[in-house]
Amino acid sequence: MECPACGRQVQDRYCKYHEQAFSSLKAHHEAWVRAYGSITWQEFLERLHEMKETGQWVREVIKVELKK
Repeated sequence: MECPACGRQVQDRYCKYHEQAFSSLKAHHEAWVRAYGSITWQEFLERLHEMKETGQWVREVIKVELKK
């Protein structure tokens, strides 16, 4: 199976690079929920996608996740 973000071989749902980015996104989403009280996964992804500081691997995962 291929990574939906880049086409590399999949480990779980993404390649090892995008899987690490996805894990980081999940952890940071939990931190944002604690900080902001309530923020949906969708809202979180949209906000991060707009931030210029967001890295390439994370952006690629965000694009895939937003299509779901």
